[in-house]
Amino acid sequence: MVVVSALAVAAYRLPGIAGFSVPWSVVLVLGTTVSLVAGFKNSQVFTRSSEALQAFAQITASSRLWSNFCRDFNDVPTARQLIYRHLAWLTALRFALRRPMPWESMGRAANVEFRRRYNIQEDAGLIADELRPLLGEQADDVLKSPRPAIVLLEMQSVQVNALFKEAKIPPQIYVELVKLIRDFHDQQARCDRIKNNPYPRQYAIVSSLFVMIFCTLLPFGVVPVFAEMGKLGGALGPIAIWLTIPFSTLLGWAYMSLDQVGESSANPFEGNANDVPISQICRDIEIELRTGLGEVDLPKPLLPVNDIAT
Repeated sequence: MVVVSALAVAAYRLPGIAGFSVPWSVVLVLGTTVSLVAGFKNSQVFTRSSEALQAFAQITASSRLWSNFCRDFNDVPTARQLIYRHLAWLTALRFALRRPMPWESMGRAANVEFRRRYNIQEDAGLIADELRPLLGEQADDVLKSPRPAIVLLEMQSVQVNALFKEAKIPPQIYVELVKLIRDFHDQQARCDRIKNNPYPRQYAIVSSLFVMIFCTLLPFGVVPVFAEMGKLGGALGPIAIWLTIPFSTLLGWAYMSLDQVGESSANPFEGNANDVPISQICRDIEIELRTGLGEVDLPKPLLPVNDIAT
């Protein structure tokens, strides 16, 4: 922006093309269009992020109910197995949601640099290492599937049905557990839809293109205004036209920031600083459910790093 603004001032004063500028009405119309397009983009991105957060809020609530119902029947080993398998499902889900996709923005240079300020748990470990303590021998069978989370929910359903047929759980608890398994399927489907269906690229590209065009033309529309200000005299008279540079840079930065906020928030599971902190949410659920089992050797909560929760 600084370079373009300086070129606009130079072109306005350069002999032969002195007075070169872009009509202010053109810049005004383009700026209004950019504001509407960027506002629409950010609104849609916020809707995606809100839905992702709602899905994990529902997963948290349903996980608590799952733990309560599992502990209602007097079979501690079975309750622990069902709860641990649920924790394995959470683990498989967050690893699936953290896998990189071609359209995500974490590979960009600016994001790579910023990501050094915090850690993503799924980047530092392997899913196999986290599933084996929860599943034991079943982990190998689960890991053979390309969709471990789905396999784990199917295993939950099979075991719950078997327990009911063996009359080890009462009908009312069986019904509630089946409802919860269905709810986990629904919430996973919501998360998969957000993860695997990006914000339409045509809108994102058009928005970024309009911002780029606007920021390029802005100094050429602003420079006549400051040139006229200089003709009025006063202390700023000789340098008034050069005020084009800081003011154009400031306005352009505002529009580029608006576009960048939407771009960096479009994929709420990729691990950006603005994303849903699924690692922290799943760790909190694990601590709560294992506490309900009476365990004392619990993992530590995942605290924000540099005020960024992951």
